[in-house]
Amino acid sequence: MHAQVSIQKILASFCAIALITGASVTMPASAATTMNAVAPTGMASTTFKVPGMTCADKACNAAIYMALHRLHGVKKIQIRDRALTVTVQYDQKAVNVPTLLNVFRQVGYPASIVQP
Repeated sequence: MHAQVSIQKILASFCAIALITGASVTMPASAATTMNAVAPTGMASTTFKVPGMTCADKACNAAIYMALHRLHGVKKIQIRDRALTVTVQYDQKAVNVPTLLNVFRQVGYPASIVQP
């Protein structure tokens, strides 16, 4: 268990550095939360519009990414700078949209759901 936590911290740090330097990063399911497998039937994906995500140095991206990846049930996070959107793939049994919206608010970047 201790080794898994260390690996997750290393991956999270790497991803934060990549975001700050301008790289596009998506985190695999095994690194975003615990190493437990989740049945595909409980998975959902929601895209959020984050108008305040305009930091030139990528600090806002890193803050959003780190806060979301700490949530149990978040499997994949994709940040699109130019579109000012964040797509989150998650286990619906572990996390829901209101919780995700609250995380955006807590880190200072209120978001709204992008309608398909």
